[in-house]
Amino acid sequence: MFLENKLTKARHLKWLLACFENLSGIRTNYDKCDLMTIGISDSEGNDFFSLFCSKRAKLPFNFLSILGVPLHFSKLRRQDIQSIVDKIIKRVGGWRGRLLLWGKLTLLRSCLASITIYLMSIIKFTKWAVEAIDSHMGHFF
Repeated sequence: MFLENKLTKARHLKWLLACFENLSGIRTNYDKCDLMTIGISDSEGNDFFSLFCSKRAKLPFNFLSILGVPLHFSKLRRQDIQSIVDKIIKRVGGWRGRLLLWGKLTLLRSCLASITIYLMSIIKFTKWAVEAIDSHMGHFF
C-alpha cells in the first residue's frame, strides 16, 4: 500500500485494518510486514515504524511473499533471481517421488508454467534462469 507522508492518514489506515480484523476474524501480522519510507527523514519515518510496529525495508526487497518477487530499482542480479528459481525447482522436487502417470503434464502446465509466466510478466528472467527451469521441468516430465 502506498500512503502520503501524513501520519493522520497512516492512523486511519491502521484503524481500517483493525476494523477489518474485527469483522473478518483475520489478524494482520505486523511482524511479517515491512515498511519503506521514500523521500522523508529517518525521524519522520520512525513515527510510521512505531505506529505499525514494522521493520524498515530497503531496496531491493521482496513483495508478494507467496512468490517472492523482488522489487528492485536496477537490473536484477543472479542472487536476486536465484531464490525464485530455487522455489520453482523445489516444487518439482516434491513431485518426483510420487507415481504420477497421467498428471505430470497437467502439473507442469497448471502449476509451474503458470507461475513462471506470471513471474516473467513482472520481471525479466535471464537466459540461465529460463534454461534452469526448463531443464528441471523436462527432467520431471
